[in-house]
Amino acid sequence: MDKLIPKFYFDYGKFCNWRTLPSIMDGMKPAERRVLLSVYQIAKDKFVKSARIDGHCIGHFHPHGSVYKTLIQMVRNNFVLGKGNWGCDLGIEKSNAAAMRYTEARLNPNMIDLVFKLINYVPWKSFDLDKEPLYLPTKYPICLLGSEYTIGIGFGYITTIPCYQVEDLHKRLLYLLKVRKRKPIIRPKTDCEILSSDEELESLLEIGKAKIKLKGKIEVDVKNYKVTLRSWPPGVTWIYILKKLNTEFNQNEIDWNDLSGGETGTEIIFSITKQRNKKKLLVNFISKLESIITSNISFDTVVIDIDKKPRRSSIDELLLKLYENYMKATDTMLKSEIGRLLELKVEYETLLKLRPFLAKHMNKIKSDFSKTISIISKESEIPELTIKLLFSKYKINKLLSLNVDLKSLSDKVNELKTNLKNIKNYVLKEYDI
Repeated sequence: MDKLIPKFYFDYGKFCNWRTLPSIMDGMKPAERRVLLSVYQIAKDKFVKSARIDGHCIGHFHPHGSVYKTLIQMVRNNFVLGKGNWGCDLGIEKSNAAAMRYTEARLNPNMIDLVFKLINYVPWKSFDLDKEPLYLPTKYPICLLGSEYTIGIGFGYITTIPCYQVEDLHKRLLYLLKVRKRKPIIRPKTDCEILSSDEELESLLEIGKAKIKLKGKIEVDVKNYKVTLRSWPPGVTWIYILKKLNTEFNQNEIDWNDLSGGETGTEIIFSITKQRNKKKLLVNFISKLESIITSNISFDTVVIDIDKKPRRSSIDELLLKLYENYMKATDTMLKSEIGRLLELKVEYETLLKLRPFLAKHMNKIKSDFSKTISIISKESEIPELTIKLLFSKYKINKLLSLNVDLKSLSDKVNELKTNLKNIKNYVLKEYDI
């Protein structure tokens, strides 16, 4: 057992990596993908109780326990819109979201075009319960689009992935596709000041790994001897800041007050309380506080590859992979739509041929349907099965009055064929912001 247990645990740990790290195919962990899909299915157009979304996801895709924490994450990243108390990360103490029975959620309308426009044109497969997409056909990796960095801990792997403005990702993609000549150095989203060089930021984009130096933001009120702390880097905690300022507190040099709120954001005000040498104390305090809220964050873009194995990717590779996926889904969509319209064209041509005979025998159809259809079939030389299929699809009044515009259909088919032939240009237009 001493030998078997470590081996089995190691094998199990490796197997579970694909659940805890984002996929290279869409930048999402399985639970995130399933929650977003559930919101799309039952809360695309209206707010729905979070408990219903949680139940839908568990019942159809994710029988591993509640996904409410993942839904909270989706709301905080603005992929999903929320009603009610969804918690707050401002100030010195995080507040938790209300229970799922008290909150409501719906899909952010922006996600429909960005993520779900081609949802029916990617492979679907059953993993745990119902069929679900192998990946979402999103234009950009979801892990790069939020407002919070993606963090995942797998068996022997840790991933920390930055997020960017979608406009910046668009510029970078155009450069990678050689549409744009000038190389853009895009910067991760942060409420802090980025101190790292462009070379270090470029390393993150090209290699997927870099140590980025951040400094929190402060505002100084020299007249009133006050310093307002607006932000600090990930990894720096309020407890850590207080500990580092312990000497100043013990000597009654400073005091603080947390006025953070939804309208003002993080607003922690430090006041110089000691009357002697206030200017010097203020200068020294600013220097020390800036040192405390300056820290490095190590980004490492570890994702799950197509074969469900973890590996390091780069921001550039993720962008190109998602572009490739979107191109394939678009190709499938265009071919499917062309096929559908060609079938409709044949149907309309049959209908036009059938109409004179329908009008001739219309009074007999209701009294003796089968015999009349047989007569119409012989006279029109249209198979009986084809005529019956038309009757199952349309009512007789519709068969006689339907606006059959073959020219418009042909024009649409030709347009789609042109788009398919020039699919790269077509997809680039789809990416336009």
